[in-house]
This record gives sequence, C-alpha cells and structure tokens, in this order.
Amino acid sequence: MSHPKVQAVFFDIDGTLLGLKSKAIPDSTIEALALLKAKGVKIIVSTGRSYEHARFLASYGFDGFITFNGSYCVDGEGQSFFRHTIDASDIQLLHDHLSTVDHFPVGVMTTEGSFISDITDDVTAIFELLKLEVPRPEPFAEALNNEVLQLNLFVDENKESHIINNVLKNCESSRWCPTFIDVNARGISKQIGMEQFFSRYSLSAGRTMAFGDGGNDIQMLRAAGVGVAMSNAGDHVKAAADYVTDTTEEHGIWNALKKYDII
Repeated sequence: MSHPKVQAVFFDIDGTLLGLKSKAIPDSTIEALALLKAKGVKIIVSTGRSYEHARFLASYGFDGFITFNGSYCVDGEGQSFFRHTIDASDIQLLHDHLSTVDHFPVGVMTTEGSFISDITDDVTAIFELLKLEVPRPEPFAEALNNEVLQLNLFVDENKESHIINNVLKNCESSRWCPTFIDVNARGISKQIGMEQFFSRYSLSAGRTMAFGDGGNDIQMLRAAGVGVAMSNAGDHVKAAADYVTDTTEEHGIWNALKKYDII
C-alpha cells in the first residue's frame, strides 16, 4: 500500500520505539530510522517523558522532540521553541487538596527540572520498569514556586475523575499506565506538539505518520495522515488508528513502514 511523499513520522517512546519487555530499540527500528533519514523524511519523538529522559535518542538523528505530551518542544539542535505550563491557580488548588483532603504521590515536571512529592512502592516500581532514575523527593509545595509543565498523579481512575473534575479544572489527564496519570494544561496534547512541528518544518498533516500505544497517543494518531497503533495498545487506542501493527519486538515499526511503502 503506497502513501507517497510522507514528510515526517512521529514516534512515541515507551511501548513503541522501546519494547515493553526489552526496553530497547530493535535493530529493525534502527534500520528503519536510518532509511527514513536517507529519504529526507523528518523523524520526531513524541512522548510524555521529559526532554532529559528522551534525549538519549538524539544519537539516532531525530529532528525534534515533543515532550511532556506536547507541553515542551525541542528541535533537532536541542533548542526549545514551544512550552505551555499549567495554570498556577490549579497548582495551588492541588496543593490545598493534598494538604487537607487526600494525599498521594505527585511527580512535578517544571522548566527547571523534576521532583516527586513521595516515594512509594508504586513510584519505585514504575521507574524501575522504565529504567529511569527516581526524581529527587521534594514537598509538593515546591511546585508553587515553579512553572509546571506536567504532573504525574499516582491515583486510580476514580480519584482521577474526581480530581480532574473538581480540583484541576483547567487541566486534562491521559493514562498510558495503570499506576498513574499524566496531567497537562487543558488543550495540550501530542497533537498540539505535532502542530508546532508542522509550522516549524512546513509539514502537511496529511503527509505525516505517527506510531503509539498509549492513551496519550490517541490525538496524535488521529491528527496524522496515517496513525499506527502497536498491537500492545489498548482497544481504545487501536480504535483511533488507521492501522494496527505488531509489537516493537515483533518489528512493528519496520512492518508498518514497509506496508505503506515508506521505506
């Protein structure tokens, strides 16, 4: 199946570029990235991670990074050119909620770095799973003095609904892991990050492709000319995609790019 003149391909990291089990990029994906570059196709990372936790991929020649689910964009030279922070009033309301109503761990991603309010077994487990260092522990009150790009709330779905509807009213959440949610300013998503790169590199949305597997990838998959869900994605993610490919370890990225005759 041909999809001619694709200008750019956007890639989620965890469960997409990196295998869920291996936590590594398979050789087939590395070769696919090199072939895309050779054809003049832009390759762009799109992740809920921070730039700090994504820039290890720069050695593969990526032309940009959408981080914090679209809140912070960095070009291929490592220069940031877009950021959107959570309203300070929401940070204050969450601080009040944590202090007086309910307490749970919150990861805080700011323009100056990241920290987490509490280190629990769930927190340790997710960072071990991702093979990332646990952020430094700091009281959530530190967030009041910073510009916050993203929050990670370690809550279940019931608490998620209550907090988004009653506390963080200017925010929205996405979940790609049962343990926690990503929280960003309302209206921010990976699609918004894509749009920044559409402008920066003069790209047409219809001539792009995107790969993802999590709830935070849904808008990105819908915004791309071709949205590809990995087979490890949930049904709601697959429903948003144009095509469902194999897992990362089963060469899903290579197979989909071949199917659409892009490499």
